[in-house]
This record gives sequence, structure tokens and C-alpha cells, in this order.
Amino acid sequence: MSMTPIAPIGLAAAALRVRVVGGVETELMAEVDALQAHEVRAPAAPPAPAAAPPPSPIWQAVDAARADAAGRQAGAAALFADLAEALHAPDLPAPLKAAIGQLLALRTPLVAPITAATVRQAVAQSGLFLEAHLLRGAAAPPDVKAALLTLQRALAATPPAVTLPATHAPTTPPPVREAALIAQPPSAATLSASDGAPVVVQHLAREADQTMARQVLHQLASLPDGAGPAWMLELPVVTPQGTALAQFEIDRDGAQPGSGHPNETWRVRFAVDIEPLGPVHVHLRMEGDRAAVTVWAEREDGLERLRARGAELASALPAVVVFHPGAPRRPLPESGQFVDRSS
Repeated sequence: MSMTPIAPIGLAAAALRVRVVGGVETELMAEVDALQAHEVRAPAAPPAPAAAPPPSPIWQAVDAARADAAGRQAGAAALFADLAEALHAPDLPAPLKAAIGQLLALRTPLVAPITAATVRQAVAQSGLFLEAHLLRGAAAPPDVKAALLTLQRALAATPPAVTLPATHAPTTPPPVREAALIAQPPSAATLSASDGAPVVVQHLAREADQTMARQVLHQLASLPDGAGPAWMLELPVVTPQGTALAQFEIDRDGAQPGSGHPNETWRVRFAVDIEPLGPVHVHLRMEGDRAAVTVWAEREDGLERLRARGAELASALPAVVVFHPGAPRRPLPESGQFVDRSS
């Protein structure tokens, strides 16, 4: 089936998000540089007490964007399930079908062996770095956020003729640094190919808005906070049961002078829920050529399947691999970060 070409997302469509998401990191680093320069010039004597500085407008914008997105976000598994059904609806406009196909094409298939190049491409097109490309004036490669924006434009160009009753998506905790990661298994579609275009458009518009809000939360969770660079993202993967979402947190520590460790350390956490394994959590730590992997499986049969391939995994990395039942324990997010506005 041929698809109508979709123009890549332009600067105008992403202008607000560039200001809140893409521009925040640049302005924060400028503030950090200015503060460090001031500290170098400061006298040795302790400064006199000063009034507390006013709240930074940058962080005020971040907090406002986070609060707005947290009230609208939901997991993306439902959207991908409904997109797969809507693609076969007979009366959808061609530009809308093309936008749906473009987003579905960005999923990572699990039928072929997963290589480092596969993971690198999936992370690059996760949507986390769209504004960074636009701020540099570079042509943004195809990614999930750009495809979501294109889908939203196509849905807005096809206004629905009916009003559906309000529904609440299943609660998926918003992304928070250092908190437990949430894997989304494939979801059952709530649309069918026989649904008319007005129903499909309104249903997809609601789910696309929820997914976009969650995408923004991942970008805000990836802003620098003084503890070293870290990135939070979700990757849609294709399974025989449908589209699952794997959630990742990646962070890096640079080599510290005099520490005796010349290599920087990378830490990767991710969670995925696919059959026949069930929910699986992986912590990977790499320092130079050395790697250590800890794997938790919440289902006993999944744990046994993974243990059976443990030697193969350890040889492929190479790494020390340890398996545990259950899930890793993580601290709960600090209270007051988000307010549940779904009810």
C-alpha cells in the first residue's frame, strides 16, 4: 500500500517545545558557567548573608510544563494498538493514513537479533533529541516525537463529526529520575477497522495528546540537574502480541582525576514486558572494557528462560551476569512532584 509523503517537522511546529525543552538546557549551562566564574573571582572571606534570589524563570517554565504534561500523560501502548487498527480503516484521508504509517515504522522489531547499531538507532529516533537538532539548525532525522507532531497535525485537519464521552486511560506513572522503571506490555486495541473516520479521529487525537505529554515528561526528566548527564526515554518495540514500550534510563559518570579509574562509567537501566518472559528489569554498568549486568524477572518461568541463556549473554557482552527473581527496589519519588488530575 502506497503512502502519501509527509513533510518533516519544521521549526514553526516545534517552536514552543524548543523554548521549554530544547532551550532550557542551553540556558541552564550558561547560568552554571556564570556561577562558576563568579565563584573563581569571589574573595576568600565568607560573603555576607543575602536575600534569597527570586525563582529562576527557566525552572518556573520547566515546572509549569511538567505539571501540565503530568495531568495529561498516559502510556503509549494503547495508541500504538489503535494506530495498527486505524491504518486499515477504509475511509480515513490519505494524509492521516500516511502519518499513522510513519509513526508505526519507527518501532523496533524484535524478530532480528538486537545489535548495538539497532539500539543506537532506536535511541536516536526516540524523540528525545528533536529540539536539540532543531536548535543546531540541523535537519532532524525521523523520530517518534516528530512523527507524533505530524500525526497531530493530520488529525487536526480532519475534525471529527461526533463527540465521544470522556474516558480515562489506565494510569501509568510519569517518568521520574532514579525511580522504578515501568514497562508497558502490548495493549488491546479499542478501535476496529470498521469504525468510522469521525470515531477514529477523535479517539486517536486523545491518545496522541496523552502520548505527547508523556514524551515531554521524558525530555524534562532528562534535563541536567547537576548530578551528571542522564537520559530517560521509551522505545516502542514490535512483538507478535503487538507494540510494547521499553523504558530506559541512561547516565554517565566521567573519569575523576586521581580516582584510580581512568575510564568513564556508563549505567543503563531498562524495563520491558514481552512474552514469553513477562516483566524483566535490567541494570547494566560499563567501565572501560568491563561490564556487569543484573537481571530481575518477575515471573518464575521468565527467570528460568533467561538463566538458560545466561552463559550466552555473558559471552556476548562480555560481562558478569547475575539473575534475581522479582524486581529491583527503588526509592519512591519525592512527594509533591506530581498531582493526579485524572479523576
